[in-house]
Amino acid sequence: MTRAFTAAAAVLALLVVAGAASAQVPDPAVAKQLRVEWEKPTDRPGIEGYVYNDSPYRIGLVRLTVVTRDGPSQAPSSSLAWVYGNVPARGRWPFRVRMPASREVLEVSIESFAVNAREFQESP
Repeated sequence: MTRAFTAAAAVLALLVVAGAASAQVPDPAVAKQLRVEWEKPTDRPGIEGYVYNDSPYRIGLVRLTVVTRDGPSQAPSSSLAWVYGNVPARGRWPFRVRMPASREVLEVSIESFAVNAREFQESP
């Protein structure tokens, strides 16, 4: 019974270590190669824009931090928004965040993301 328990614990420890290793970002420079451009549309409340990915990796699960305030004398507050879809390597992906038209948007930045896969360029 103790041998079976020890073997099971060893296998579980190996799986945890392997899982942690595979969850690491393969290239720490990926975050530096991401940027956000946004604007307030005139026909609806909120913001819309693109997440640009200049890295060789396709990314997903992109979460944005949106810093807003109700007026110049109000303290800024932040909220989170998701970018639905995967941002291709060396590409861009659109996003839209709904919010009251009266809120002033101060900053939009990438809070977190997941690296999905390396995408290789094909030769011409």
